[in-house]
Amino acid sequence: MDRSKAQSLLEEVMAIRTQVKEEGESLFDRWRTASMRPEYEMSARNLAYYMAFRKHDRRTLQHSLIPWGVSSLGRLEADVMGTLNAVVRTLGFIADRDVGDIDYRTSSSLLERNQALKENTAQLFGEVGERDTRILVTMPSQAGDDYGLVLSLVEAGMDMARINCAHDEEDGWLGMIEHIQRAEEETGRQCRILMDISGPKIRTRHLLTSKRNPKLKEGERFLLSVKTAMTLPKGIEIALNTSVPEVISKIERGQKIKIDDGHIEAVATDILDDGVICEVERTVKEGGVKVKTEKGINLPDLDFKLPVLTKKDERDLDFAAQHADVIAFSFIKDAGDIEMIEEALDSRLEGERRKLPSVAKIETPEGIRNLPEIIQKAAGARPFGVMLARGDLAVEIGYERLSEVQEELLWICEAAHVPVIWATQVVESLVKTGIPTRSEMSDVVAGSRAECIMLNKGDYIVEGVEVVSDILEKFEDHHYKKTAMLRSLGIARDAFE
Repeated sequence: MDRSKAQSLLEEVMAIRTQVKEEGESLFDRWRTASMRPEYEMSARNLAYYMAFRKHDRRTLQHSLIPWGVSSLGRLEADVMGTLNAVVRTLGFIADRDVGDIDYRTSSSLLERNQALKENTAQLFGEVGERDTRILVTMPSQAGDDYGLVLSLVEAGMDMARINCAHDEEDGWLGMIEHIQRAEEETGRQCRILMDISGPKIRTRHLLTSKRNPKLKEGERFLLSVKTAMTLPKGIEIALNTSVPEVISKIERGQKIKIDDGHIEAVATDILDDGVICEVERTVKEGGVKVKTEKGINLPDLDFKLPVLTKKDERDLDFAAQHADVIAFSFIKDAGDIEMIEEALDSRLEGERRKLPSVAKIETPEGIRNLPEIIQKAAGARPFGVMLARGDLAVEIGYERLSEVQEELLWICEAAHVPVIWATQVVESLVKTGIPTRSEMSDVVAGSRAECIMLNKGDYIVEGVEVVSDILEKFEDHHYKKTAMLRSLGIARDAFE
């Protein structure tokens, strides 16, 4: 090959290295103005370098490097500057050019960065067992009374149990915790406890209807009420109020309303004193979808920020601070939310529990856009992980964008050496009916790039854990993380604005 081409590539990569170092250090210095755990500084600097690198489209460069056998920029997340150094030195040998005092990255350098992610993962989920990717299971209500179910889950391969504070009460949670701890002793398998603080999720609370079978179908109108005591307007057969009524008063005509994970999509048509009249535009079933209480409401067009902790969350956090191994927080949108959470944790945690790990559930466009700032604020304070909550996120951003966004989240978290939980509808058909689909098996394989996969409750949850555990054990011999072609990331550009 023409050595002059290698020389030209070398100059390009060296210029990129200089840009990444200068801009990355500037971003890191901005982050470091707040307090940061010394043990996280190396990871924070690597994340800053990654943001600087991914500001620009690197696809042409990546294609140009491949013929020379130097394609590792597509796998540089864990060690950005070390990888750039290695590419510079290798191209220097090929081009017969002196690159100065740039150190060649040794295998120990890369190992150190990958080890940081493994250690951070162990802080959340415990030491690795038979596989690297852990399994998190949402506890059904009967787990508080049924020890046999909990024992079966631990034996099947559950590494962490999720207690959802949106459901059940403290007595039920205590029963679950006691059963988990007993199963740990009997099996010798570690199973940590994650308590999930429900956050300001908007849910349907009460239903008023003149229908015997209250379904909503395309073209039908219903009321989203701001009232506790609802009445049905003329011509309306279904009215719903919500857990956060003040949000309804912010809705304007023409804005979208999505109910039950997007199973019902509607648009606001009329604004009344009692609430908002909505018209159904689409349902997932042709004959309509049954309306139920305690279902999520998403308002993707509404720019309205609720406090990240409700009064109920504050009470639940009192309990979680005493009993959980990890605490997850919902609907994290920016670093300000993390500051509020840290204040709440600092006032509740004492002694060895002061550094109790936390998890941020990312389920909104704002959370994705502000992810680097969220990570540096949270991981700078305590051991930290991210939950990719694909259900609400898909409803908020659109299903067509979910694949792209979840890839970006995985890359950014790897650069920060932060573990990821892959959540929502994993093997859902298998867990609910006992019969898996081909796409569900592929989803498990995709999720193996995360450090943990979460399964939700269902009649066949034990079988679901067994199947997922088996797939993960087999696949981990073939695959680790990803290789990318390095298009620019909007998140990276936003980090510098």
